[in-house]
Formats: sequence, structure tokens, C-alpha cells
Amino acid sequence: MNSNPSLKPSKRGRRADRPPLWLIYLLLLGPVGSLFIFNYIPAFSALYHAFTSWDVGAESTWVGLANFREMFTDPVLHQSILNLLKLGTFVFAVSLTVPFMLAEMIYHLKSEQASYLCRVAVVFPMIVPGVVVFMLWGYLYSDAGVLTELLMALGLHDYVYGWLSHPKTALWAVAFVGFPFANGVNTLIFYAGLTNIPGSVLEAAELDGLGALGRIVRIHIPLVLQQVKLLVVLSVIGVVNGFESIYIPGYETMVPGLYMFLNGFSYQRMGYACAIGMTMLAFLLIFTVALNRFVRTEDYDPGA
Repeated sequence: MNSNPSLKPSKRGRRADRPPLWLIYLLLLGPVGSLFIFNYIPAFSALYHAFTSWDVGAESTWVGLANFREMFTDPVLHQSILNLLKLGTFVFAVSLTVPFMLAEMIYHLKSEQASYLCRVAVVFPMIVPGVVVFMLWGYLYSDAGVLTELLMALGLHDYVYGWLSHPKTALWAVAFVGFPFANGVNTLIFYAGLTNIPGSVLEAAELDGLGALGRIVRIHIPLVLQQVKLLVVLSVIGVVNGFESIYIPGYETMVPGLYMFLNGFSYQRMGYACAIGMTMLAFLLIFTVALNRFVRTEDYDPGA
């Protein structure tokens, strides 16, 4: 035991090294104030105006639950929800399966350098702005686009459609934007989960005679459920809130996010738009809470 008092840490000295509390709170005031002004105030304003008849620049009138009752009888909103279910099911499936398969292939590479290059290649397309991606796909689907010209060259004239205007193809044309669906963030999240699996577990599986497919089904998938749950929440939020790639005239590709935008900024029905937005928010909150409540995942404990 050291009895030299000069070597003992001084509480006064440690307090002197720290900035004063008033300075800490002052520095926090900026980001917290900005968060309150630009996030919480608009959210509470939308919650209030969801119960009003309100146009931008005009006085709002309290209508109670009238906006929400209208939602139950609005055929366009019903069609948008149906489109969202179709689109969401497809996007949800490919955003989980394709990145997981890609992460598995990268994970099984023997060369660390090759694995690194593949991860860079997966992330590299993320530097392209989303607007550019939508414009490229818009060109591919245009009447003079690559897809139409290819079908014409092959003599398949009967399969040529107005891909973004025909009721049979518009929604699925939007769904295939982003093919081959190798989302870089999702792939890296799955890859991180796979690399976190202890080597002892994989060695035990190999000793038990599990093949490659058996290890994926019985070892990998159960131990990356935490990543799966995260990506499920992110995918659902993205599908419900997204409409940038679906900004197309007509109701065949209408989704609730786009319908909310149109009501607020095109039809000048901001109160009804707020009601739709609050309903979307309530759905996402209920879904996230239910997923965390009923889908339990536990980290692997090697000492258990």
C-alpha cells in the first residue's frame, strides 16, 4: 500500500480538470434547443392540427375526429395502403434476404484482402445521390429507354409497356428500382453480426458434422437475429415513410406518404395530411414496440 500522499489523486485536482457544469449545460443548450425547435415543435404542431381543418396561411378550425373518420371512407387512402402492403412485402423480403446472402459470401472468403475489397465495392454505390439513381431508372423505364429498346430488338413487341404509366406495371417497376438490392448498409450490418459469432461455436458445429447450409440455418441465422430485428424496423420505417421514388401521377403507385404530401402541399388540406402523418407515426410506434416486446433476441454468452 502506497503511503505517499503526493501520489494519491486529488479530488480537488480532478474537479479542476473538468469544465464547470454551467459551461456544459450552455454547450448543450444549442443542440437541445435546435432539436426542440426543428423536431419537437413541428411534431406537436402536427398532432394538434390533425384535429383541425387547416390550410397553410389560413386560420385552423377545430374539427375533432373528422379527419380520422374521413380516412376510413377515403378510397384513395385505401388504395395507397394496399399498394404499400404489396410494395412493402417485396421490399421487406429483398432488403433482408439479398444483403444476408451477400454478407454470407463475403464472410466465407478466405482472403482478408478480397473480403475488404468486396465490402468497399458494396458500400461504394452509396456515394451516388438518390436523385441520380431515380433519374437513371426513369431513363431505363422511358419509351426510349434501355428496357424498351431491348425488348423491341428481341422482337417482343407485345411485352413493351409504359412501365411507369401502365396499371399492370407501374407499381412493380417502382419496386424493382435499386435492383439487384445489394444494400450496402444492410450487408455490413449482417457481416458485422456474422463476424461476431465466436469461433468456438463454429468449431463445435463443424465437429458435429454440420455442413455449410446447416451452419447457416442452425448457427448463423439464430445468432444474427438482433441484426434482423434492427433491419426489420429500419425497412418498415423506410417503406412507410418513403415516397421519393414513387412520385408518379396516378393512383396505381400511390402510397400513404405520397398521399400525405399531396394533401398537404398540392390539395391545401394540411389538417388531413397531419392526420395521415399521425396515423403513420402511431403505426410505426406500435410496430416497433410490439417487435421489441414479442421478438426477444439475446446475445451469445460463451460462459453460459
